[in-house]
Amino acid sequence: MKRLMTIAVACTLAGTLFAGCAKSASSDAGSGATKGPITDSASSGLKPSPAVAGAPLGDATHGEAIFAQNCASCHGAKGASGGVGPSLKNEKSRKDFAAAVAWIKDPKPPMPKLYPSPLAEKDVDDVAAYVESL
Repeated sequence: MKRLMTIAVACTLAGTLFAGCAKSASSDAGSGATKGPITDSASSGLKPSPAVAGAPLGDATHGEAIFAQNCASCHGAKGASGGVGPSLKNEKSRKDFAAAVAWIKDPKPPMPKLYPSPLAEKDVDDVAAYVESL
């Protein structure tokens, strides 16, 4: 009898743990906190998530190279001002990542519009990540 009771408790505990894991996985999927793209988004009704929550939103190293090619002539080699454009040092205190992306995509004059050409969407994210790191 005692052994049967131990097995029953163990099964109940295992079932509870399994249900908790299943609930956690489904609530993570509903919140968009996935660890990669969802392969069958049509059947789940969810859109693929581009990044894990808390992960960098762009590649600052690649952004630095793009910045050097397209932005340094006005903002200086390290964003500290090159004459025409303002310093971008500490830009993170003025604009968050989303605002930096929006500005790069649709700047106010005299800043040139570089999106969607020559900069692609990923390039904009990478430059914004670099600027946020200054």
